[in-house]
Amino acid sequence: MKKIVIFFIGILVIILGLIIYIDNNDERYTSKIMDSIISNTDINNINYINKYDNYYIVTDKDNIYLIDNKYELILKKDINLIHKNNNNYDIIYKNDYLMYVNDYIKDNVLVYEYYDINTYELIDRVFVGGNLNE
Repeated sequence: MKKIVIFFIGILVIILGLIIYIDNNDERYTSKIMDSIISNTDINNINYINKYDNYYIVTDKDNIYLIDNKYELILKKDINLIHKNNNNYDIIYKNDYLMYVNDYIKDNVLVYEYYDINTYELIDRVFVGGNLNE
């Protein structure tokens, strides 16, 4: 009985260690991206960053920037011109547009919803793995 308890405690410690490792690794990855953007561009104070496809979407307190993987500025837009991101959706660059994306699972179907960054209106909804009857 004692060996079984020690075994389960050991498994629990290993799982907890893996979770901490993955979380720490993710924070270092984001930190490295921020450092490389700061050192290769004129952007100094980054509030938000998302790497999507071959682009970095970055915001500071005044602007939103679209930067390619060679750190060249593709787009700069005043942050006050975009709709406030009330639901904390990620910002992506797809089909030559900046947009918000929301993904969730409903009835075993993965749903992607794309919202216009200026008006916050639903642009498209994509179902992966089936159809929903909404």
